[in-house]
Amino acid sequence: MGLIKFGFLVLLVVGPILVRGGNVEDNEFAEFEDEEEIIVEQPREPQKKQEVKVEEKPPAKKVDDSDFEDYGVETEEEFEVGGQGKKEEEGQGAPQPLKFADVPAHFRSNWASYQVEAIILVIIVLYLVNYMIGRNVNQTIATNWFENNREILETQFALVGDDGLSEEAKGGHMQRDTDCSFTIWCSGRSAVNHMQVQIRTVKRQDFASRVMALFSPANDRVIFKVELDDGEIDPFVLLFGQKKSTIKQAKEMLDLSTFTQEKKNIVTFNLPNSFALFADQSETIYAMLEPGVANILRKHEKAVEFFHISDQFSGPKPPEGETYTRLPQTNSVIIFSVNISVCDTAESQNELLQLLFYVLEKARKLRLSKEAKAKADRKRKDYEEAFLRTTHQMRQEAAQARREEKTRERKQRLLEEEDPEKQRRLEAFFIR
Repeated sequence: MGLIKFGFLVLLVVGPILVRGGNVEDNEFAEFEDEEEIIVEQPREPQKKQEVKVEEKPPAKKVDDSDFEDYGVETEEEFEVGGQGKKEEEGQGAPQPLKFADVPAHFRSNWASYQVEAIILVIIVLYLVNYMIGRNVNQTIATNWFENNREILETQFALVGDDGLSEEAKGGHMQRDTDCSFTIWCSGRSAVNHMQVQIRTVKRQDFASRVMALFSPANDRVIFKVELDDGEIDPFVLLFGQKKSTIKQAKEMLDLSTFTQEKKNIVTFNLPNSFALFADQSETIYAMLEPGVANILRKHEKAVEFFHISDQFSGPKPPEGETYTRLPQTNSVIIFSVNISVCDTAESQNELLQLLFYVLEKARKLRLSKEAKAKADRKRKDYEEAFLRTTHQMRQEAAQARREEKTRERKQRLLEEEDPEKQRRLEAFFIR
């Protein structure tokens, strides 16, 4: 029994060793296979390029190649240099395929792509053509009017069409202020300082204005402004003409808005129904609008825009919120506006021009009664006093504002002063 147990123990110890040794002999690469399996299972990390340091070798001894025969065998250096040269030649000389850019459709040469540019060019051409034609038409209208009425003007004035530049008085000149505005200066008549004839045509040279005229039509006009000498007419203000133009003048002009009132009974004075009438007193209306004048006004009802006669003309009213600081200077004027788009014949133009000079002489010869003249003088005096009171109050308010501003500046100086002694001196100076 003891021997049996001992043999069993030997087998337990020696048996596994024998079995392992047999496996090793049968599979000699088992160790390497285990290592390869471990390497495969591990994740690969990106390899970093390592800088190769080239060690300088001592120069080799020169060997005379003449002692050896060349059997077509390349040395190691020749092989490396030749290989690199071939690679560089292949990299540089290899043709690359052409790449065509994909051009968008709106950049290609197509006439449909230039519609906006074509429209702009057409508008520019139309504007230039309209400018040349419109300017020539306006010049023709003004020249024709001047030629048709020049003879009458020369019979009323010694100098017609003064250019204002030459030392010697020369007539027959019409100034072009703009492409739609022309001026003729006349002088040399008793009791008249000068007369300005301004021809205002439609803005035909402006393409936008011509388009707007399709919706709101405009007319060519001639405005006569006669400035009289001081004291040539009695104190009165009168305005009559087309309702639209007359009401506009009454709102914009200072003398009309100050002294006149609208008269409703225009039928009494034989005026057309399309007219409006503004006057400071009724006596001047009956004196100026006699039957002969009323007949011509009815005959040229559409051509006459307005007649403005005043001894207190000072121009338009100041803008809203603004007032004159001084009493404005006044002049005695007669302003006559005619629509020449309606009276396009020379006869009608001459007749209206003759009406102007007739009204001029009528206004000069008009003499108001004592009551009417006293009433007119009282109105003008009241206006001056009211204006002086208004301006005096404004001057007081301005002076008070200046005093308050100085007081604020003094207080500010006292507060900014740090030296007590200087502060005391400034306070004593300001109080004194």
